[in-house]
Amino acid sequence: MSPNTTLPTESPPSLYVLDPHIVDLVLTVQIFICGTAGLFGILGNAINILVFYKQGYSDSVNITLTALAVNITLTALAVSDTGALVTLQVFYLLMNPWFLKADLDLNLTDLIMIISFYPHNYFMRVCGFITAYASLERCVCVVCPLKVKRIFTNKTAIVTVILIFAITTLDLFPLYYTIYLDWGFSPSLNKSILHIMYRQNPYMVFNISYYINDLMAPYTTFFIILMSTAIITIKLKQQARWRQSMSHVKTETHISSKESKTVVMLSTISIVFVVCLIPQSTILTVVIFVPDISYGGRYFYLALMGYCVSYLSETVLSSLNILVYLRMSHKYREQFFSIFSRKKII
Repeated sequence: MSPNTTLPTESPPSLYVLDPHIVDLVLTVQIFICGTAGLFGILGNAINILVFYKQGYSDSVNITLTALAVNITLTALAVSDTGALVTLQVFYLLMNPWFLKADLDLNLTDLIMIISFYPHNYFMRVCGFITAYASLERCVCVVCPLKVKRIFTNKTAIVTVILIFAITTLDLFPLYYTIYLDWGFSPSLNKSILHIMYRQNPYMVFNISYYINDLMAPYTTFFIILMSTAIITIKLKQQARWRQSMSHVKTETHISSKESKTVVMLSTISIVFVVCLIPQSTILTVVIFVPDISYGGRYFYLALMGYCVSYLSETVLSSLNILVYLRMSHKYREQFFSIFSRKKII
């Protein structure tokens, strides 16, 4: 929610700003393209969770301590990606021309805000914090390789991801405490409908939530991810030059090469995350300067068209990780094919 946001019980006036046929076309395309991609993404993340579970989360002679922490972090990322995709499927199901034009005894947009929009933003913030944590973990692993096993242990990874999920739920509490669904009379429809109601002084809650959740949180994660990736890149270049001068030390070269592959994989995930979240962050930033594009404003459906682009990129983001793992992680491919086929990885 954003500053100066109202909670309408009628259809947003922005319906008349855009041609209704354009809105219907965009939403219909959104349903088929993003809905289908989202289903594949949910399946892909379920596979990710299964693969990481099969690889194990406890100490073993076949997996290093830092690899354990990576497995735990990536499993948490797959869980949050699944939540983001499931809540988007709810959006695609309800925000379509057939439901929007149906004679229902409820304000469908209000319902979507409560059961899809806010929960989806929660899971995307969790994805952001987990990705930032993974980036920071890899950064420390590259900068301080001798200390990383003492800092990022199996227990540390478990506690961190649990805290991320738990603390981020506090973002939702003020919103769900302030708003609720209840019956109210609609003069234009001449009947009672189920729509958003809100308690006293809701705008103060919305303003604080907006600046913390929609501005500070994503830009903070962007900063951590980009800074960590930049430091990793610089450090890896320095290590590459050092290995060239010490190329006769074969064992250290091999270990560094394996670590570099993990770093590159996680850095790729981090960069993809930032790129795919730019559309949503842009919309939320523009709200500061053009409040009428927020929910209930004159140009809300213009913002909705922007969210269609944003949700497409977020669907790609939450669905793409399995392809990154298959392409860049030998251990993932090995475990993947051991589960789904008898094919041996060479």
